[in-house]
Amino acid sequence: MTAVRQFLDLTSLQIRVYRADIAFMSLIQVALALGLILGFGYFVPNITTIQALYITTGAATNALVTLGLVGLPQTLAQGKADGRLEYFLTFPVSRELYLLSLVTHTALVAMPGAVFCVAFGAWHYGFGLYLSPALLLVVPLSILSLAGIGVAMAVISPHQQLTAMITQLIIFYVLLFAPVMVPASQLPAVLRHAADFMPPTYVADAVRATLTNLPGTHLAQSLALMAGFSVLSLALSSYAVRRRA
Repeated sequence: MTAVRQFLDLTSLQIRVYRADIAFMSLIQVALALGLILGFGYFVPNITTIQALYITTGAATNALVTLGLVGLPQTLAQGKADGRLEYFLTFPVSRELYLLSLVTHTALVAMPGAVFCVAFGAWHYGFGLYLSPALLLVVPLSILSLAGIGVAMAVISPHQQLTAMITQLIIFYVLLFAPVMVPASQLPAVLRHAADFMPPTYVADAVRATLTNLPGTHLAQSLALMAGFSVLSLALSSYAVRRRA
């Protein structure tokens, strides 16, 4: 069986296994996007176009980050608890392709929420979008650069409850303490320096660069760093899964 055939079969299997959850998870992503765009708008009186762009692109980034760092590890933790992960690991297929199928499934679930964020934010705040073809690279790199952390967290964590607690902390960091919903200049120095080593920083920058004309974005740098994080992510998740197997 070729690598492409393995990947397609595994992805199809992932979609079928979780088909009952896909629509529900997509609706949750849309609801979260709606809450973020409206909620942060209420907190900022007389919101400017730049602030609206940060909120909207930040909410879209959060949709990608949440699935990679929260949804994926929680799904794997549940699979580890009910034996589903061990079942997949008995297949005579590449562990790396199995991980890529998980990432692909996660990206498909994340897309409705991310698209809704952008469309609703542009309509609600009345600004225009500047779509770049590089967006086709940003979405897969966004998920892949984050997924390895989520996979390793779920596989190594001894308890499903611990995985859930860690993922909730990640949500707070992304929403409140990372340059995702707000410019980095508004964060304390220690958080700005910490953000330089965090993939969500570059995901948010790449999303802003490919959807808006906001100044101060660095698309080429963010894509390069996201690619580097993706390689490390895949290596980390592969090690964690092989260690589990």
